[in-house]
Amino acid sequence: MSPQQWLLVLAACIVTLSSAAAAEVTGTVSVEYHGLFKVNSSVRNSPISVALFPRDGQPAKLRAPLVQRIEIAENRMRPAFLTIQTGDPVKFVNHDPVFHQLFSLSPWDPLSAQLAKAGSPGVTSATMQLDQPGTTPVFCRTRNTSYARIDVVDTPDLHAIQPGEQYGFAQLGPGRWRLRLASPGAETQWVDAMALTAQPARPFSLASRGGGTGSVRLAGQTAVEAPVPALSGSRQT
Repeated sequence: MSPQQWLLVLAACIVTLSSAAAAEVTGTVSVEYHGLFKVNSSVRNSPISVALFPRDGQPAKLRAPLVQRIEIAENRMRPAFLTIQTGDPVKFVNHDPVFHQLFSLSPWDPLSAQLAKAGSPGVTSATMQLDQPGTTPVFCRTRNTSYARIDVVDTPDLHAIQPGEQYGFAQLGPGRWRLRLASPGAETQWVDAMALTAQPARPFSLASRGGGTGSVRLAGQTAVEAPVPALSGSRQT
């Protein structure tokens, strides 16, 4: 093969590798409300979780565990909806001048922690380790407004967006992937996606039956993901 031919082959390989590295999955997600009651702005502004998984069964490459935080202030947990990678610890920190008694509905290792008042000499934080995929609701026995939902997924590719906001996963291998779309009060949806170069944002819509008067019919592929608490190893810190 002549030097010119080698250069052409090398250029073609570079173009191919660049195209592969530039493949992306992008889109927008909205929530349609189907019900008899009006939906206030706080519900409409609930975040949406977008998680990306390999489509053909190969495991996702998990990153090292990252400590996530939920702050408790004004008798509320913030964020009230959190999606994390499997194995991430979640630390609850109390900033209120009152104590909180947290618990979760997990059959494996229920969280039970009493957090002292902020600024007091007592323990004001607790950490729970979440090692299995699923959904864990966390409550407070003393404040019914203090609540959080934690979704655990086997992927590090996560985005938290507002309804209608665009998300994007870049530097992907071209081909088939899968998206998990979730929001509090809405039906979790799994959809197939293709990683392509310079593709337009693909719109999705989640269905909520908790209120509102949605204008679209429920999508046939929409499925309810049953709450499966996943909790392993809770401890106070």
